Amino acid sequence: MVSCPSVSGPTVSCLTPANPGPLFPSSAARQAQPRPKARVSLWAAYADRIKFAALILATGIAIGPILRIVLYVSFHDGDFQVGDLALALAMGLVFDVSSFCLAMLPGLFLLAMLRLRILGWAPVRIPLLAVLIGALCFNAVAEYFFFEEFNARYNHIALDYLIYPREVFVNIWDSYNVPLILCAALAGGVLLSWPLARLTRSMTFARIPWGMRWRATLAVVVLGGACTGLVAVIPGAVSHDRIVSEVAQNGWYQLMRAFLTAHLDFGLYYHTLPLTEARARAARVLGHTVPEPADLAAPAGQFRLLETFEPACKDEGYDLVVILEESFGSEFIGVLGHAERRTSPGFDRWSKEGILLANLTATGNRTVRGMEGTLCSFPPLPGDSVVKRGHSDQIASLAQVMKARGAKTTFFYGGLGMFDSMAPFIAASGYDQLVEQLDYPKGSFRTIWGVADEFVLGAMLEAQKAARQAGQRYCFTALTVSNHKPYFIPRGRITELTEKPSRENAVAYADWALADYLDKAKAAGLLDHTIVLVAGDHGARVYGSESIPAPSYRIPALFLHPDARWRGVRLERLCSQIDLVPTLLSLTGVRCEAPFFGRDILGLPADGGRAFLQHNRDIGLLTDDVMVTLGLQKQLSFYRRSGRSSDEFQPVDSDKITPDLRELARDATSVFQTAYELYVNERFRLPQ
Repeated sequence: MVSCPSVSGPTVSCLTPANPGPLFPSSAARQAQPRPKARVSLWAAYADRIKFAALILATGIAIGPILRIVLYVSFHDGDFQVGDLALALAMGLVFDVSSFCLAMLPGLFLLAMLRLRILGWAPVRIPLLAVLIGALCFNAVAEYFFFEEFNARYNHIALDYLIYPREVFVNIWDSYNVPLILCAALAGGVLLSWPLARLTRSMTFARIPWGMRWRATLAVVVLGGACTGLVAVIPGAVSHDRIVSEVAQNGWYQLMRAFLTAHLDFGLYYHTLPLTEARARAARVLGHTVPEPADLAAPAGQFRLLETFEPACKDEGYDLVVILEESFGSEFIGVLGHAERRTSPGFDRWSKEGILLANLTATGNRTVRGMEGTLCSFPPLPGDSVVKRGHSDQIASLAQVMKARGAKTTFFYGGLGMFDSMAPFIAASGYDQLVEQLDYPKGSFRTIWGVADEFVLGAMLEAQKAARQAGQRYCFTALTVSNHKPYFIPRGRITELTEKPSRENAVAYADWALADYLDKAKAAGLLDHTIVLVAGDHGARVYGSESIPAPSYRIPALFLHPDARWRGVRLERLCSQIDLVPTLLSLTGVRCEAPFFGRDILGLPADGGRAFLQHNRDIGLLTDDVMVTLGLQKQLSFYRRSGRSSDEFQPVDSDKITPDLRELARDATSVFQTAYELYVNERFRLPQ
């Protein structure tokens, strides 16, 4: 305590600090005092990480427009439309940003939660950028080749192929110069990563407080939710032109969409009718007897749509053979207007010996679609075929009908039964035996898809001879595989049309193997007691701007019958694969009650036909002059053409949709809705 002098008055005592300092400290003293830490924002703390992710995102998005321009220029229909390309590029940017953000979510979570100091080290960061960008370049090339084959971005076909990597990857390796493409993609990754490396060289990936990490993680969750909501509301079809819509899409988003729509509830996503109306209308559309009102009102799970099919011929106990030819499109068949292709001399010759269907339409563009349509007379539901669905046990089929009449049923397949779940379906649909790839001699010529056609048909021929010798009636089916990439075929069978493996050579070989089988069957006397159906399972490739590219769905079919009155017949009526079973049974003389959706086309007029089709998530009904398609979110689309021989479809504007077109949409809805109801309730079976 010290005495403090006062200006006036007595002296007072003042408290002073033990170490008094100057009243105003010097600047040096002020600098020496500790300062409070500045508050760092979330954005600043994550600046390096955000920049790193943004560079990868920007690179992926930059590749998108380049790919879209290439796809549109290479595959668009008609004249070049700047407006269509601009629409594809604009909507494509939205698809790419949302899709890439969703695809990067795992990496964003890692960047948000972990320090990842190793990314600050150039020998790790730069090669990582090169690999990631190289993968994006490789994917762009893969999407180009997929579009070239299927006229679409990744879809259900790509999804199915991912399930069977051995067949697919070996097929890709045999069909394309994969090492060259990989090296080019990696080189592209290195070149593009070089400038990015300069932009990232100052990155340190500093330590982040844990409290801030949780906030960053929450931001990533919000970003993911926003992108998910965005892709959910964006329509899949951004244009009436299917090609434009496909070009606009993002391939990986489409692949995920295919996965999520494989087993859709029909009533939730597609246009529907009241239950009784759908059932009654479906019967009328199919040419069946309309059930009684009490049956129409039956609860779901109890309704059955059965029809008694009366044959056009007498039952002579004929044997049956069905040959499904892989990718056997009408565009290769000389007698169907394409003689210049020189790919079907055998089929053309044999077409004069039977009933040729000149306007047959496949139900889809996959083998499993051809199987369900041709063997089960079942229309194509959206999503997966019934070959791969879970309610196909004891499903109604040609094999079930013939098995009930004492016929031996065997399925001959060049590939492996595990592929596309074929083996379980073949057993469930009434076949006693499956002869698959492992059952053929080791020396048989084969590709990754299976043994060559001549060995498949040869094995069936020997089985026919054995059955005839034993007095056993048979119903055999063969599915060929040779007409498929990589298009490798046995040497010396045909005069090859191209020097390198090609679709033309594969079709010509498949045609040779078919004619060789028929010639040998005739020489052995088997055709005197056997009815043969030869049909394509689907067309060779997809093309066309319609939501369902119907022009590429044209396939040939030929019935061979021992009775000479059925020789040299050509039927012009538009028909579907689902009509093949009823027509075959009619020629066989078999009367049966069944839930088949097809019709016996023998004796029907040339006009008034119809076909049911499916492409990705769209399903439709095709007539001589109109096609109506049903899409997700209960969408309807309409197209017109000049006649059943025309492949030129024009979309119908919404203000020009007539009552007749709306009635046709109700007809299509009724058939698909009823088919879905019968299948999921396991009522698509033969009566016991």
